[in-house]
Amino acid sequence: MAALFRSSLLLQRTSTIAPTILSRNIGMSGVVWAKMDKNSDPIQRLFVEKIQSYKQKSKNSGKLFGVTPEIEAEIEKEMGQIKRRFGGGNLEEFPKFDFAEK
Repeated sequence: MAALFRSSLLLQRTSTIAPTILSRNIGMSGVVWAKMDKNSDPIQRLFVEKIQSYKQKSKNSGKLFGVTPEIEAEIEKEMGQIKRRFGGGNLEEFPKFDFAEK
């Protein structure tokens, strides 16, 4: 009788724990498959490779890659407007605030 009670108790515990374990395993396998399948799409892979090549070309030349003189003039014009509006200075640096205590 005690063995029957233990087996029913074990079955009851298993039936409550098993769905939790199963859902965890299914969730983990989804993450694993997503990581394995990350660059399997050929279009996505080509897109990432093209972005990396543009980044490398831009880094090697020290400026934007593939920019025409018209675009460079437009960029300079826009940067001049921004400098006039926001007081000039280095626009790539975070502004320094000085709070005077009274």
